[in-house]
Amino acid sequence: MKRFETDAIVLSSCDHGESDRLVSFHSADFGRLRGLAKGARRSKKRFANVFEPCSLVRLECREKNSYLWIEACKLVEPYLPMRADIEKWAYAALFSEIVLAMVPEGEPHPAPFFLHKETLDRLERDKDPQHVLLLALLRFQLLMGYMPALDGCAICRRSLKTAQKWFLQPAQGKLVCIDHFSRDSGYIALDIGTLALIDYMRKIPLEKTWRLQMRREMRAPLLTGILDWFRYHTRKEIQSVKVLEQIFPSCGIWSSKVDGAAGRRRRLQTQC
Repeated sequence: MKRFETDAIVLSSCDHGESDRLVSFHSADFGRLRGLAKGARRSKKRFANVFEPCSLVRLECREKNSYLWIEACKLVEPYLPMRADIEKWAYAALFSEIVLAMVPEGEPHPAPFFLHKETLDRLERDKDPQHVLLLALLRFQLLMGYMPALDGCAICRRSLKTAQKWFLQPAQGKLVCIDHFSRDSGYIALDIGTLALIDYMRKIPLEKTWRLQMRREMRAPLLTGILDWFRYHTRKEIQSVKVLEQIFPSCGIWSSKVDGAAGRRRRLQTQC
Protein backbone atom coordinates (compact mmCIF):
# COMPACT_ATOMS: atom_id res chain seq x y z
CA MET A 1 0.00 0.00 0.00
CA LYS A 2 1.56 3.28 -1.14
CA ARG A 3 1.00 6.46 0.87
CA PHE A 4 1.96 9.95 -0.21
CA GLU A 5 1.31 13.66 0.33
CA THR A 6 1.19 16.36 -2.31
CA ASP A 7 -0.03 19.90 -2.94
CA ALA A 8 -2.87 19.98 -5.45
CA ILE A 9 -5.54 22.19 -7.00
CA VAL A 10 -9.10 20.90 -6.94
CA LEU A 11 -10.46 20.52 -10.48
CA SER A 12 -13.87 18.99 -9.88
CA SER A 13 -15.84 16.90 -7.42
CA CYS A 14 -19.06 14.93 -7.52
CA ASP A 15 -21.16 12.70 -5.28
CA HIS A 16 -20.32 9.00 -5.25
CA GLY A 17 -22.48 6.41 -3.58
CA GLU A 18 -24.42 7.38 -0.48
CA SER A 19 -21.82 9.44 1.36
CA ASP A 20 -18.58 9.64 -0.62
CA ARG A 21 -17.05 12.23 -2.94
CA LEU A 22 -15.09 11.54 -6.14
CA VAL A 23 -12.59 14.36 -6.59
CA SER A 24 -10.18 15.29 -9.40
CA PHE A 25 -7.00 17.23 -8.63
CA HIS A 26 -4.04 18.77 -10.42
CA SER A 27 -0.70 18.15 -8.69
CA ALA A 28 2.96 18.82 -9.47
CA ASP A 29 4.14 15.34 -8.47
CA PHE A 30 1.46 13.21 -10.13
CA GLY A 31 -0.21 15.33 -12.80
CA ARG A 32 -3.96 14.83 -12.74
CA LEU A 33 -5.32 12.69 -9.92
CA ARG A 34 -8.74 11.28 -9.14
CA GLY A 35 -9.47 9.95 -5.68
CA LEU A 36 -12.31 8.83 -3.47
CA ALA A 37 -13.02 10.57 -0.16
CA LYS A 38 -14.94 8.05 1.96
CA GLY A 39 -17.70 9.56 4.03
CA ALA A 40 -16.88 13.09 2.85
CA ARG A 41 -20.52 14.13 2.63
CA ARG A 42 -21.13 13.10 6.24
CA SER A 43 -17.89 14.46 7.69
CA LYS A 44 -18.08 17.88 9.36
CA LYS A 45 -14.41 18.00 10.33
CA ARG A 46 -12.16 15.86 8.15
CA PHE A 47 -13.31 17.15 4.74
CA ALA A 48 -15.11 20.38 5.61
CA ASN A 49 -15.05 22.90 2.70
CA VAL A 50 -11.89 21.47 1.12
CA PHE A 51 -13.22 20.19 -2.20
CA GLU A 52 -14.33 23.49 -3.73
CA PRO A 53 -13.01 23.75 -7.33
CA CYS A 54 -9.93 25.97 -7.78
CA SER A 55 -8.85 25.60 -4.15
CA LEU A 56 -5.22 24.82 -3.31
CA VAL A 57 -5.04 21.91 -0.85
CA ARG A 58 -2.60 19.51 0.78
CA LEU A 59 -3.58 15.90 0.12
CA GLU A 60 -2.80 12.77 2.08
CA CYS A 61 -3.56 9.69 -0.01
CA ARG A 62 -3.04 5.97 -0.17
CA GLU A 63 -3.03 3.85 -3.27
CA LYS A 64 -4.50 0.36 -3.03
CA ASN A 65 -5.50 -2.02 -5.83
CA SER A 66 -5.13 0.74 -8.44
CA TYR A 67 -7.55 2.96 -6.52
CA LEU A 68 -6.69 6.26 -4.85
CA TRP A 69 -8.17 6.88 -1.42
CA ILE A 70 -8.07 10.37 0.08
CA GLU A 71 -7.17 10.00 3.76
CA ALA A 72 -7.02 13.71 4.60
CA CYS A 73 -7.22 17.05 2.84
CA LYS A 74 -6.09 20.38 4.28
CA LEU A 75 -7.15 23.69 2.76
CA VAL A 76 -4.07 25.79 1.93
CA GLU A 77 -5.54 28.65 -0.16
CA PRO A 78 -9.26 29.05 -0.93
CA TYR A 79 -8.78 32.20 -3.07
CA LEU A 80 -11.74 33.89 -1.40
CA PRO A 81 -11.33 37.32 -3.06
CA MET A 82 -11.37 35.65 -6.46
CA ARG A 83 -14.56 33.77 -5.59
CA ALA A 84 -16.21 37.07 -4.69
CA ASP A 85 -15.69 38.28 -8.28
CA ILE A 86 -17.84 36.14 -10.55
CA GLU A 87 -15.92 37.08 -13.71
CA LYS A 88 -12.56 36.08 -12.22
CA TRP A 89 -14.10 32.92 -10.82
CA ALA A 90 -15.48 32.00 -14.25
CA TYR A 91 -12.06 32.50 -15.89
CA ALA A 92 -10.46 30.33 -13.22
CA ALA A 93 -13.06 27.64 -13.87
CA LEU A 94 -12.40 27.84 -17.62
CA PHE A 95 -8.67 27.32 -17.16
CA SER A 96 -9.27 24.43 -14.75
CA GLU A 97 -11.68 22.82 -17.21
CA ILE A 98 -9.00 22.82 -19.89
CA VAL A 99 -6.41 21.43 -17.45
CA LEU A 100 -8.81 18.64 -16.48
CA ALA A 101 -9.14 17.56 -20.10
CA MET A 102 -5.54 18.04 -21.27
CA VAL A 103 -3.18 17.08 -18.41
CA PRO A 104 -2.39 13.32 -18.31
CA GLU A 105 -3.41 11.33 -15.26
CA GLY A 106 -0.71 10.00 -12.95
CA GLU A 107 2.27 11.54 -14.77
CA PRO A 108 4.56 14.03 -12.98
CA HIS A 109 4.59 17.33 -14.84
CA PRO A 110 5.44 20.21 -12.47
CA ALA A 111 5.43 23.10 -14.97
CA PRO A 112 1.66 23.05 -15.79
CA PHE A 113 0.86 22.81 -12.06
CA PHE A 114 2.94 25.86 -11.18
CA LEU A 115 1.38 27.71 -14.11
CA HIS A 116 -2.07 26.75 -12.79
CA LYS A 117 -1.24 27.99 -9.29
CA GLU A 118 0.29 31.22 -10.58
CA THR A 119 -2.75 31.80 -12.80
CA LEU A 120 -5.08 31.58 -9.80
CA ASP A 121 -2.84 33.96 -7.85
CA ARG A 122 -2.82 36.45 -10.73
CA LEU A 123 -6.54 36.20 -11.37
CA GLU A 124 -7.17 37.01 -7.73
CA ARG A 125 -5.23 40.28 -7.71
CA ASP A 126 -5.04 41.47 -11.33
CA LYS A 127 -7.43 44.14 -12.64
CA ASP A 128 -7.53 42.61 -16.14
CA PRO A 129 -8.46 38.94 -15.58
CA GLN A 130 -9.18 38.19 -19.23
CA HIS A 131 -5.63 39.19 -20.17
CA VAL A 132 -4.32 36.90 -17.40
CA LEU A 133 -6.41 34.04 -18.80
CA LEU A 134 -5.11 34.61 -22.33
CA LEU A 135 -1.45 34.64 -21.25
CA ALA A 136 -2.03 31.54 -19.10
CA LEU A 137 -3.62 29.60 -21.97
CA LEU A 138 -0.84 30.54 -24.37
CA ARG A 139 1.75 29.41 -21.82
CA PHE A 140 -0.21 26.20 -21.26
CA GLN A 141 -0.14 25.45 -24.99
CA LEU A 142 3.61 25.93 -24.94
CA LEU A 143 4.15 23.65 -21.93
CA MET A 144 1.95 20.90 -23.38
CA GLY A 145 3.79 20.97 -26.72
CA TYR A 146 0.95 22.42 -28.80
CA MET A 147 2.39 25.85 -29.58
CA PRO A 148 2.71 26.04 -33.40
CA ALA A 149 5.72 27.35 -35.29
CA LEU A 150 5.21 31.06 -35.90
CA ASP A 151 8.26 31.90 -37.99
CA GLY A 152 6.58 32.16 -41.37
CA CYS A 153 4.07 30.72 -43.83
CA ALA A 154 3.54 26.99 -43.37
CA ILE A 155 2.98 26.56 -47.11
CA CYS A 156 5.44 28.80 -48.99
CA ARG A 157 7.88 29.38 -46.08
CA ARG A 158 7.67 33.14 -46.53
CA SER A 159 9.44 34.85 -43.62
CA LEU A 160 7.37 36.46 -40.87
CA LYS A 161 9.22 39.77 -41.33
CA THR A 162 8.00 40.19 -44.91
CA ALA A 163 4.39 41.07 -44.03
CA GLN A 164 2.38 42.78 -41.30
CA LYS A 165 -0.78 40.64 -41.50
CA TRP A 166 -0.91 36.87 -41.08
CA PHE A 167 -3.58 34.21 -40.69
CA LEU A 168 -3.57 31.43 -38.10
CA GLN A 169 -5.62 28.24 -38.18
CA PRO A 170 -5.59 27.52 -34.42
CA ALA A 171 -6.92 23.97 -34.38
CA GLN A 172 -4.22 22.65 -36.69
CA GLY A 173 -1.59 25.18 -35.65
CA LYS A 174 -0.97 26.45 -39.18
CA LEU A 175 0.19 30.00 -39.92
CA VAL A 176 -0.10 31.24 -43.51
CA CYS A 177 0.49 34.43 -45.47
CA ILE A 178 -2.24 36.32 -47.30
CA ASP A 179 -1.44 34.47 -50.55
CA HIS A 180 -2.41 31.13 -49.00
CA PHE A 181 -5.25 32.32 -46.79
CA SER A 182 -8.68 30.78 -47.39
CA ARG A 183 -11.82 32.43 -46.03
CA ASP A 184 -13.60 29.12 -45.50
CA SER A 185 -10.91 27.35 -43.45
CA GLY A 186 -11.31 28.81 -39.96
CA TYR A 187 -8.39 31.26 -39.91
CA ILE A 188 -8.05 34.24 -37.59
CA ALA A 189 -6.16 37.39 -38.54
CA LEU A 190 -3.15 38.39 -36.41
CA ASP A 191 -0.53 41.10 -36.82
CA ILE A 192 3.22 40.55 -36.78
CA GLY A 193 3.64 42.21 -33.38
CA THR A 194 1.26 39.77 -31.71
CA LEU A 195 2.96 36.79 -33.33
CA ALA A 196 6.38 38.03 -32.24
CA LEU A 197 5.12 38.44 -28.67
CA ILE A 198 3.76 34.89 -28.60
CA ASP A 199 7.02 33.54 -29.96
CA TYR A 200 8.96 35.52 -27.33
CA MET A 201 7.08 33.56 -24.66
CA ARG A 202 9.15 30.50 -25.60
CA LYS A 203 12.30 32.24 -24.38
CA ILE A 204 11.23 33.63 -21.01
CA PRO A 205 10.53 32.01 -17.60
CA LEU A 206 7.01 31.79 -16.20
CA GLU A 207 7.35 34.78 -13.87
CA LYS A 208 8.05 37.09 -16.82
CA THR A 209 5.02 35.89 -18.78
CA TRP A 210 2.71 38.25 -16.91
CA ARG A 211 4.72 41.30 -18.01
CA LEU A 212 3.72 40.77 -21.64
CA GLN A 213 1.07 43.14 -22.91
CA MET A 214 -1.21 41.88 -25.65
CA ARG A 215 -2.97 44.53 -27.71
CA ARG A 216 -6.64 44.69 -26.76
CA GLU A 217 -7.92 44.22 -30.30
CA MET A 218 -5.89 41.01 -30.58
CA ARG A 219 -7.11 39.41 -27.36
CA ALA A 220 -10.53 38.23 -28.57
CA PRO A 221 -9.20 36.58 -31.76
CA LEU A 222 -6.44 34.79 -29.83
CA LEU A 223 -8.73 33.63 -27.06
CA THR A 224 -11.23 32.35 -29.59
CA GLY A 225 -8.44 30.53 -31.42
CA ILE A 226 -7.21 28.80 -28.28
CA LEU A 227 -10.73 27.66 -27.41
CA ASP A 228 -11.11 26.29 -30.94
CA TRP A 229 -7.79 24.47 -30.49
CA PHE A 230 -9.10 22.88 -27.30
CA ARG A 231 -12.34 21.74 -28.95
CA TYR A 232 -10.45 20.31 -31.91
CA HIS A 233 -8.09 18.20 -29.80
CA THR A 234 -10.54 17.04 -27.13
CA ARG A 235 -13.81 16.91 -29.10
CA LYS A 236 -15.40 18.58 -26.09
CA GLU A 237 -17.34 21.76 -25.58
CA ILE A 238 -16.22 24.22 -22.88
CA GLN A 239 -19.05 24.65 -20.42
CA SER A 240 -17.39 27.64 -18.70
CA VAL A 241 -17.67 29.68 -21.91
CA LYS A 242 -21.41 29.23 -21.91
CA VAL A 243 -21.58 30.38 -18.30
CA LEU A 244 -19.44 33.44 -19.08
CA GLU A 245 -21.62 34.45 -22.01
CA GLN A 246 -24.79 34.07 -19.97
CA ILE A 247 -23.47 36.19 -17.11
CA PHE A 248 -21.36 38.65 -19.11
CA PRO A 249 -22.66 39.00 -22.68
CA SER A 250 -19.96 41.64 -23.26
CA CYS A 251 -17.09 39.65 -21.72
CA GLY A 252 -15.23 39.74 -25.05
CA ILE A 253 -15.12 36.05 -25.93
CA TRP A 254 -16.03 36.34 -29.58
CA SER A 255 -15.43 34.32 -32.68
CA SER A 256 -13.04 36.31 -34.85
CA LYS A 257 -12.78 33.86 -37.69
CA VAL A 258 -13.22 35.48 -41.07
CA ASP A 259 -16.71 34.68 -42.27
CA GLY A 260 -16.86 33.44 -45.86
CA ALA A 261 -19.79 35.71 -46.68
CA ALA A 262 -19.20 38.97 -44.86
CA GLY A 263 -15.91 38.77 -42.93
CA ARG A 264 -17.61 39.91 -39.73
CA ARG A 265 -17.27 38.72 -36.15
CA ARG A 266 -19.79 36.23 -34.86
CA ARG A 267 -20.75 35.37 -31.33
CA LEU A 268 -19.09 32.16 -30.14
CA GLN A 269 -21.72 29.42 -30.11
CA THR A 270 -21.62 26.74 -27.43
CA GLN A 271 -23.53 23.55 -26.81
CA CYS A 272 -24.27 21.65 -23.63
